[in-house]
Amino acid sequence: MAAQRGQSSPKLVYLRDHAHRARARTPHGARRGAPPPPTDLASEGIWLARSLLLVAGAFALYWLGVLAGTVEPGGDEGWRWTSSHALPHLVLAAGAVLAASSIVRTDPRATLIVGLLAGGLIVLALGGLGRVMVGSDMGDLSLSVRTDVLVQTGALAIGVWAASYAMRAERSATP
Repeated sequence: MAAQRGQSSPKLVYLRDHAHRARARTPHGARRGAPPPPTDLASEGIWLARSLLLVAGAFALYWLGVLAGTVEPGGDEGWRWTSSHALPHLVLAAGAVLAASSIVRTDPRATLIVGLLAGGLIVLALGGLGRVMVGSDMGDLSLSVRTDVLVQTGALAIGVWAASYAMRAERSATP
């Protein structure tokens, strides 16, 4: 009677629903692409990329100011400190641009690049803050020293944020 109404019997439906199905197979040499980051990490990554470009621009503006003579480090020791940080600033500015572009392109190596850059930012910022705290009189800080403290603290904050982002992105990418 069930066959006359166009329905299958309950026993056939039961067997059809519980039958063993073969898994879809991928070719042996095929690699899976990196999974896209979750939407909250993707939007945070865009803001981090913008912040890293801001850091690279700040390094560039600082060195333009030093070369133009508008920013003058105090004394002979200040010039030695500034000139010794030319290469690290150049490397971190280039790394910030590279990290920002790899985040935007969702490159699978982005977490590695951002993590390395974060470590460099943290080390450089802590060195600069330590120099200010040890080498200057805390009661009488000039405007340039206060600005330096503010910039170093900002670099430290962006470095910690970048390290946190890299760890969370790596954790979400691994199954």
